Amino acid sequence: MSDTSTTTYKSYWLAWFCLLLITLAMVFIGSKPVLAIGMMVKALIIALFFMHLAFEKKSLIYSVGVGILVTTAVLVVLLVPDGRAM
Repeated sequence: MSDTSTTTYKSYWLAWFCLLLITLAMVFIGSKPVLAIGMMVKALIIALFFMHLAFEKKSLIYSVGVGILVTTAVLVVLLVPDGRAM
């Protein structure tokens, strides 16, 4: 972790506001692609700001980002057939 990183309350509030906007878009639009993309973006914002991943090396950021994308893809592929069966 870099010693020169500075986290202010402003960045936390900005991240929270972005999460709020994405959540509202997910609720009001409600289509499945919007829900999946919103879920991925929200997970990435939480990891970057609240878990301080933004101050790490780029390779770690990319590996976590790819992990979030793969996990989302696996969950969607596994859960969509169950949702259609109901």
